[in-house]
Amino acid sequence: MDLGFKGVWQTPTLRKLVAARFISNLGNGLGPIAIPFGVLGLSNTNGTSLSLVWLANMLPLVGFTLIGGVIGDKFPRAQLVGVTDILLGLLVLLNGISLITGNGSLIIFILVGFFGGFLNAIWYPSMGALTSDLADEKILQESNSSIMLSSNIAMIIGTSFGGILVASVGAGWAIAIDGLTFLVAGFLVYSLRKATPVAKASGESTFKELKSGWREFKSHRWIVAIVASSTILFAGERAVYSIIGPLVAKNELGGPKPWSLILAIWSIGSVVGVLIAGKFKPRFPIRFALLMQFPAVLWMLSLGNSDSLILISICAFALGIAMDLFYVLWVTTIQQHVAKESLSKVLAYDAWGSMAMAPLIMGIAGPISESIGTQMTLNGLAIIFIFALSLPFLVKEVREIKAI
Repeated sequence: MDLGFKGVWQTPTLRKLVAARFISNLGNGLGPIAIPFGVLGLSNTNGTSLSLVWLANMLPLVGFTLIGGVIGDKFPRAQLVGVTDILLGLLVLLNGISLITGNGSLIIFILVGFFGGFLNAIWYPSMGALTSDLADEKILQESNSSIMLSSNIAMIIGTSFGGILVASVGAGWAIAIDGLTFLVAGFLVYSLRKATPVAKASGESTFKELKSGWREFKSHRWIVAIVASSTILFAGERAVYSIIGPLVAKNELGGPKPWSLILAIWSIGSVVGVLIAGKFKPRFPIRFALLMQFPAVLWMLSLGNSDSLILISICAFALGIAMDLFYVLWVTTIQQHVAKESLSKVLAYDAWGSMAMAPLIMGIAGPISESIGTQMTLNGLAIIFIFALSLPFLVKEVREIKAI
């Protein structure tokens, strides 16, 4: 019997997880607007300042994600995701309060980003594997799609109001609301801790656990090939999303409101992408998902070479469809082909490899944009993306891996 989406909503634990991701992403929709404009609103800050904030966040995230994957296979994942969400919420809330009270500073943004990076190093691999703990194998793809769908609807709401909030009451209030949503989501997920299995103790050291995860990871050539490509794609997209895009919005598009509109339309595209992913199950999911990433090139070219909000928004809409369709197909295929006892570790190598270049790219994105301009920076990234998206097709397994 094909339960589909009905099976997801008939499972109480999955309903609660979907609700938690919805609430958290209401705040996450505010972050991409509030954080950059919060930093740029401080005295004596520029694109380089933004790069410093994101560099501080990405360094511990990249450095400790592998260990986070080991931790995710040793403890109940709902407990780990819940606790990290709660701690992240407290950090973000304190940052927002500091801005509201007039005590905000670049160093506070950097410190919050740094410690948040450590917590996210545990959160990402654990959250990636949590769905498979709660969902029946028959509704795994629908479960991933439901979580992404609720997340993206929340992102539409968050990004739609983000620019208005920042422009009217200031970035501090938007960041504080983001922190509160983390707290609520964290307590919801933590309540699922008894519904997730406690991993069997392997008796191995962390180093041996990492070695076993690496053996499992590299045994799947299609995963290695896509992660190698994603090293460039993730770093470039994050740099545009978090640094270069806000600079374009501030200097050429009119500030936080147009950037809020662009991100809201991106999120609407993401909803469409998730809806397609929930129903469309291609025989060769990775081949199809990779082809769907090419709209990223169009979005960068439009952002760098046009001041038309309509054109940039259309490209953002297409990219939203592409990215979330890719994510659902990618995660589902990994969950189907990797043993559960190794899943967090493999997802940790996936996350680590995908983010490996992010500290470097995000660290230099601001200074380069200030030096040669955002147009040349975005055009250069678009060319690099074309090569990064093309190379994985040289690997036979990427072309031939099938859905189960």
